[in-house]
Amino acid sequence: MMSVKFKYTTVGLLGLLAGGLITMAAYPSIFATHKTEDAPAERKVLFWYDPMKPDTRFDKPGKSPFMDMDLVPKYADEGGAENSAGVRIDPTQVQNLGVKTAKVQRGQLTYRQTLPATVSFNDYQFVIVQARSAGFIERVYPLTVGDKVKKGTPLAEITLPEWVEAQSEYLLLSSTGGSAAQLKGVLERLRLGGMPEDDIQRFRQTRQIQTRFTIKAPIDGVITAFDLRSGMNISKESVVARIQGMDPVWISAALPASVAWLLQDSPQFEISVPAHPETTFTIEKWQVLPSVDPQTRTLEVRLQVDNKAELLKPGMNAYLTLNARSQQMLLIPSQAVIDNGSEQRVITVDAEGRFVPRAVKVQHESQQQTGISAGLAEGESVVMNGLFLIDSEASISGALERMRQADNHTHQMPEVHDHTMTGAHDMQSHAMPDTHAMPDTHVMPDMPGMADHSAHQHSGH
Repeated sequence: MMSVKFKYTTVGLLGLLAGGLITMAAYPSIFATHKTEDAPAERKVLFWYDPMKPDTRFDKPGKSPFMDMDLVPKYADEGGAENSAGVRIDPTQVQNLGVKTAKVQRGQLTYRQTLPATVSFNDYQFVIVQARSAGFIERVYPLTVGDKVKKGTPLAEITLPEWVEAQSEYLLLSSTGGSAAQLKGVLERLRLGGMPEDDIQRFRQTRQIQTRFTIKAPIDGVITAFDLRSGMNISKESVVARIQGMDPVWISAALPASVAWLLQDSPQFEISVPAHPETTFTIEKWQVLPSVDPQTRTLEVRLQVDNKAELLKPGMNAYLTLNARSQQMLLIPSQAVIDNGSEQRVITVDAEGRFVPRAVKVQHESQQQTGISAGLAEGESVVMNGLFLIDSEASISGALERMRQADNHTHQMPEVHDHTMTGAHDMQSHAMPDTHAMPDTHVMPDMPGMADHSAHQHSGH
């Protein structure tokens, strides 16, 4: 009986001993498994890069060869899926940079620019005074270049043998029974020869032959050429005087060709003259000359301005202010546009807080506001600052390349075709952008869903 008990006891002890040995052998692997499950997974580094030169990649950490700063790791779990159009930025960096966004709004661009201008004679009121027949000067009135004259002011007295001969012929025909046609022909020859109509009528009434004739100014203006001397001979081609009118005058300014499309009507223009700062001048008409200056690449805009008071003098300095307002278009702050010369883009924020680069087509820019004709929709959010960091991250993650590929394949960006500018009668002084088109800006909120980046912080673009 004792031997049977001993046998069972021995078997039990041996079983316990075997179980303990098995447990001790398995314990290290079990412990290692728990340790592996409890420890955080090590993040995989794809490459290192310099945030200032994000297109260049390095296979190990260290100092940047471009800047005196450490290289930043790019982790495999950053930036979302490979087919994602956007990029995530460390929320801490977003907050530290104070990233602000603005809503894409529909509104009007306002444009105001002051251009230097010059007062000049109106060439439409330029006359050349001639005798139109050969003769000689009997008397020259005391006038010279620069003198102002009124219409009818005597300039010189001349004797013209051709006119004297025609008068004699007329008297002879009328006294010898010449036909009406013959008499009419002689009078017409006097008119074509340049004899003033007043002198012709006086001759017919008095039947007295006139030998000396007074040449008078045909318009009000300023003498610009006058070189006569008593006793000198003149031919029928000789110029007695040149007279330039003073009312109206021209005011001309060089206009950049890029803003010529703004010009619509006269109320867009304001004229100021330093010599008469309190005077308002009336614009009668205006035009843009058809050619571009080959040196300055500008267009000339010419305004015809009332000058009855003769306050405006040729050569006087003036200033031409252009005011205009556009039709409705999509507007964003100009600082939100990234322009590298070959393409223009903005950084938008999607519903999940990702920063998405978007190619855009810029229409016009004025007063720190930019009109967009394609690439954005009203109500979307665009980033206003911190663009350098975000654009660098987008380049590293491939979001920019995906943007370009999508743009090349679709070409379906919405366009705004109506962008005609109209006159701005009620423009504010030194017009700020239309208050209805001011961007709705706000600081980006915390985005806890973003991946944890260790990139250095940089100032906005």
